Amino acid sequence: MRPGRVAPSSPPVTSRLVPLCRGPTPGPPFPPVPLRLPEGRAFQPCLQGFRLPPGGRARVTVPMEEPLALHPVKLYVYDLSKGMARRLSHLMLGKQLDGIWHTSIIVHKDEFFYGSGGISSCAPGGTLLGPPDTVVDLGNTEVTEEIFLEYLSSLGESAFRGESYNLFEHNCNTFSNEVAQFLTGKKIPSYITDLPSEVLSTPFGQALRPLLDSIQIQPPGGNTFSRHNGQS
Repeated sequence: MRPGRVAPSSPPVTSRLVPLCRGPTPGPPFPPVPLRLPEGRAFQPCLQGFRLPPGGRARVTVPMEEPLALHPVKLYVYDLSKGMARRLSHLMLGKQLDGIWHTSIIVHKDEFFYGSGGISSCAPGGTLLGPPDTVVDLGNTEVTEEIFLEYLSSLGESAFRGESYNLFEHNCNTFSNEVAQFLTGKKIPSYITDLPSEVLSTPFGQALRPLLDSIQIQPPGGNTFSRHNGQS
C-alpha cells in the first residue's frame, strides 16, 4: 500500500439471529387463578359431596347402590319307589336304577312342583311324600318373589298346564329343570333328567311304555297354584 493512501474499509458485518419456529407462536401465558375455599365448604352445584375438611385434604363421597337381596334355591329329590327301584331294577330292566325320582324347587320359603294337576305349592316337605331323600343346593337367586310368582303364572298358563303332563317327556323333573335355570342358570343333576331315557332304552321299558304313559303323578298335599294369590 502506497504511503498517503487509505485502505478501503470493508462493509460492516452485522449478525442476525433467526428464531427457530416449530409451531404456532404461543400467546402470552394465562395468569394463574387462585382457587380458595373456606374449610368445610362444598363446591356448588356440580360437585356436591366434594369438601375440603380441616387440613385441606379433599374427600369425595360417592353414593353406593344397595346390593340386591339373595334368596337360596334348593332342589328336593324324592324316590317314589321307596328303595324298590334300587333292589329290583337290575332284575326287571337289566340295568341298575337308584330311584324313581320326583323333584321340586324350594325358594321364597315354599316348595313348588308340577304334576297332572298343574303347578302346585306347599310348605317345604308339606306333601304326603314327607321329607325329601336328598336336598341339592342350587345356589342363590336375585329374582324377587313377585317376579317369580308372575313367572310361574305364565308357565301354568302355557307349557305346564295339567293336561300337558306326561310321565316320560313332560313331568315334574322337566318343570324343576326349567325353573332352576330361570332362577340360577343351573340345571338339575343329569341322573334325574336322564331317568326316562334309561328306562325306555330297555326292552322291558319299551314293553311297559303304553301302560306307563297313562300314569299321572300328583303328590297329594299341595295347593294348586293360581295367578291371583300364588295358591288356591
